Amino acid sequence: MESINRRTFGKWWGVAMASLTIGGQVFLTGCTTFATILNWVDTGLSAFQSVVDLLAGQGVIAIVIGSAIDLIIKAVKAALADIATAVNNYNAAPAASQPGLLGKISAALVAAQNEIGQFWNDVSIPDAKLASTVAGLLGLIVSTLAGFQSLLPPAPAPVALRTFPKTLQGAAPQKRSIGQFKAEFKAILVANGYSNYSRF
Repeated sequence: MESINRRTFGKWWGVAMASLTIGGQVFLTGCTTFATILNWVDTGLSAFQSVVDLLAGQGVIAIVIGSAIDLIIKAVKAALADIATAVNNYNAAPAASQPGLLGKISAALVAAQNEIGQFWNDVSIPDAKLASTVAGLLGLIVSTLAGFQSLLPPAPAPVALRTFPKTLQGAAPQKRSIGQFKAEFKAILVANGYSNYSRF
């Protein structure tokens, strides 16, 4: 066996430690991302319920069980809950199976964005100020979902963002902490005189 001098050992050790550190950072970042997504789901559901409460409180929608608006509201809530399910399934899976489940998290994030887009497309808001407020709130939710999605591999090919006649402005992907999201969401409500609809 060939002997290793101190200098060679030092180089190998340095490379090994650098690789371990980089790998650890990627792993920790992934764990942090998944924990943030999981924790955000409840916040996202509360935020969407605030939008529903605002629209109902202003007389724009009447939620009748089984009505078209009731069904789309349930679809949005189910899609948001599915994100948590996808993350929990990923966390519970053996390490060898986890890479294949990343796409399911991405797909759940895309599905939630699509359902919110459908909700915005289907609701008719005659008051311009209220419409602008709701668009801002929904855009913030979609933007945050897209921000999470940007940290993960693309969703599987059959799952894609849909386009609707009515689009949400300001929905470009943005990474936010839960605290930042809550502060921005509340600020939109306060700025437009609807602070009593905040759930944060």
